[in-house]
Amino acid sequence: MKNLTIFLVLVLFAVASCKEQEPAAYTRLGFFTPYQTYMEKLNGKVESVTEKGYWAIPEGESYIKGARITKAELDSIGYTYDYKAVFDADGDLVSCTSYDENEDVIDIWSLLKENNRLVRTEFKSDDTVRYYQRVTCDAEGNPRLYEYYNALVDTLVRKDEITGFETNDTTVWQYYNYTGEPGARFLLVFNDLGLLTTRQTTLKDGTEGSSYTLKYNEMGFQNEATFYDKDKNISSRTASSYEYDDKGNWIKVICKDDKGFVVIGERIYTYFD
Repeated sequence: MKNLTIFLVLVLFAVASCKEQEPAAYTRLGFFTPYQTYMEKLNGKVESVTEKGYWAIPEGESYIKGARITKAELDSIGYTYDYKAVFDADGDLVSCTSYDENEDVIDIWSLLKENNRLVRTEFKSDDTVRYYQRVTCDAEGNPRLYEYYNALVDTLVRKDEITGFETNDTTVWQYYNYTGEPGARFLLVFNDLGLLTTRQTTLKDGTEGSSYTLKYNEMGFQNEATFYDKDKNISSRTASSYEYDDKGNWIKVICKDDKGFVVIGERIYTYFD
């Protein structure tokens, strides 16, 4: 999928579910994964999902899988890296590892829970923890504050304050720098199925930044994405079509970008019993 991360890894926004809950009826593929800007809902109790991307080659009225897309090419076109995400039985992310085309690790997010609540995240590259977050949850176990540290010098970089959830229509998070000065703010709007429909950026000076809207097919997966610049002009569009497994989760996507290229994504899932 198109990579919508606005900042570099140093400033990845960080929200994750840490509610005390029954085993998941669905699994959210979102924060701390390449899909943190799409917030996909996967059917059932997913234990892991692995995704790889390929160039699409025209054949008749459709496409076939071509060469694996390299990390450099993915950076160039702005699409997500290949990855493997692992979840626990509550539907919470345990880790997400990004890979290049040679299966070499690019980076790893790891999440630590205590008493079924998220308390810490770590970002590792080149076998070294580069950043970590201390997570504060409210009385219901919902994440409310993320304190983001440079692990190499153990210095506070920023704080993220979170309000709302997809279950009550909107999620808002506000960035603060290490001195407490507010920065960018992001608004996520969800429909009554918990599917992300809009994300709007508000810049530090209070003006609106870029945004995007998502539309979904009958299976609950995004089939059209439209991206806007700060002046509400369309900057790009993608259209996606899928094949599914017997759980109703997609295992193959053909994603057409209006910039003139087509990619194929393939997934492998494992499920809890």
